Amino acid sequence: MHAPLPATPHAGSHAGLKALYAANVIVAASAWAADMNRTHMFNPTWPPHAKFHDGITISLASLTGAAGLYFLARQPFEARVNTALGALMPALFFGAQALAFLYPGARGIEAENPRLAPRVAGVRMNELPFSLAGLALAGIGYLLATKARR
Repeated sequence: MHAPLPATPHAGSHAGLKALYAANVIVAASAWAADMNRTHMFNPTWPPHAKFHDGITISLASLTGAAGLYFLARQPFEARVNTALGALMPALFFGAQALAFLYPGARGIEAENPRLAPRVAGVRMNELPFSLAGLALAGIGYLLATKARR
């Protein structure tokens, strides 16, 4: 049995848990925001099977984000296990999204809708930097949350 987090956690562990909560909320909400619109699910040029795969993405994001939030909030809080699972859930989704760029012919939103890809310092950004940022948020959150217990 793992020791629960103390009632007054170390500032680093508290900040880490907040980062993990944020990573899970972002995962759960991001696919809905990014895909339930005219560029994806409601795109009349997308065939039904493409929409099916988009549904998988939206569902996976929702389920992993919800599972991560569950593990972070469940009681009793088993610090080592719950923190690890709370970090793993968003990392699975963000990792899969980043790895999608390795598939033949796969490109980000800028390939079809460049005006929808945000610009940062004049450079159009696709899903890859956001995936890497999500992985970093989960990783940093985990490290901060576990640092106080070492």
